[in-house]
Amino acid sequence: MIDFLETDTLSFIFSPIGLKYLSLKAKPDIHNINLRAIDKKQIQDPAEKLIIEETLKFLTTGRHAMPLDFTGFTEFQQNVFEAVGNVEPGKIVTYGGIAEALGRPGAARAVGSAVAKNPVSYFLPTHRVLPKKGIGICRTGAGYLREKLLEWEGHDLAKLRGDYVCTRKKCCQE
Repeated sequence: MIDFLETDTLSFIFSPIGLKYLSLKAKPDIHNINLRAIDKKQIQDPAEKLIIEETLKFLTTGRHAMPLDFTGFTEFQQNVFEAVGNVEPGKIVTYGGIAEALGRPGAARAVGSAVAKNPVSYFLPTHRVLPKKGIGICRTGAGYLREKLLEWEGHDLAKLRGDYVCTRKKCCQE
């Protein structure tokens, strides 16, 4: 898990409804799991145990049963998150495809904006939702994990990139 996620720390917040926040970076003032210091059989904290078990399940099957809490988001964003959560492992949709499925053709940018606010990392499989022009060759931020997950699900990254080249000032491909 550590090698695949390229992190040894998971930071999280649970609400009474479910997982509200998950990061692959250590964050002060919230619950952090040091993946190097635990043995799955020795985990005592039920929240940590759930995150570890569901992460392993997701990395094995592409699915999880983690309860997620999106109550802090708008109704539109919640609808986007629900649609994204229903994209089957190995499938890809576009932002425009999600917008159309929600009865909001022309709202592809709004879908992209919602997807960018994903608060629970891989448990909301936003890696399966791509821009129409392709994923580009930018490898900043969550790009590494997105590419690993897409390859793991059987996709050819060269085909998904299309002819798009990132123009961000901080892109490591420049």
